[in-house]
Amino acid sequence: MDWLIVTWDLYRRVFTRAALLALRNWPVLFTTFVYSGLLRLTAFLAGPLGIFAGILTSLVFAACASSFLYLIETMVRSGRVNWADFQRSFGVYLWDVLALSFVAWLASLLLAPAVLQLPQGEVIWLCLLLAAFVFFNAVPELIYIGRSHALALLGESYQFMANNWIEWLPANCAAAALIWAIASLPVQGVASIVPALLTPLFVYFAMVMRGLLFLELSSTSRRGRVFRYRAGF
Repeated sequence: MDWLIVTWDLYRRVFTRAALLALRNWPVLFTTFVYSGLLRLTAFLAGPLGIFAGILTSLVFAACASSFLYLIETMVRSGRVNWADFQRSFGVYLWDVLALSFVAWLASLLLAPAVLQLPQGEVIWLCLLLAAFVFFNAVPELIYIGRSHALALLGESYQFMANNWIEWLPANCAAAALIWAIASLPVQGVASIVPALLTPLFVYFAMVMRGLLFLELSSTSRRGRVFRYRAGF
């Protein structure tokens, strides 16, 4: 019972802090539209380049992911983001994102054909994807907080999830389900603008929430959080 009360109090503090940070740094929300525009422009311009189109698109995607992660890190750590942070954000975690993307692509390339040939291969592959989603769920936060290399990040994410899954997953699964539901809204006529506007908003809030929750969970133990709550800290 103590664990449930402590976790609820943890969520209350994290969600309140995330809402305040998201509102204070509201211009960061519009960077999601900048990233979307850059990716679409890149896909359009890179179309005639053949095999190099995929490489260029991957680079731009990694740069945009680096930028967003760096801005979220700055918000979580200092509480404020400025124009200078945005300008230097694209290269900060570029190679980390590229390395992880390559690992994911290579694993899919090697494993998928072999697994799908097995009896019930589609079910097995789905289970593997679900396991990867769970065990490597904290990789985005570890990129800017853990500061380790690609394979080490995967190991650290596994260890973090093993220690904190019961606190981490409920909030993040709820956020993911909400984002998926919003993105799946009808897209006919004028109503199509609703998911296009709300999805980036909730992704933005969810990433701030995840960063704050990760800091809380990685800096304390379950027993320590219960003790701190009982002591009134």
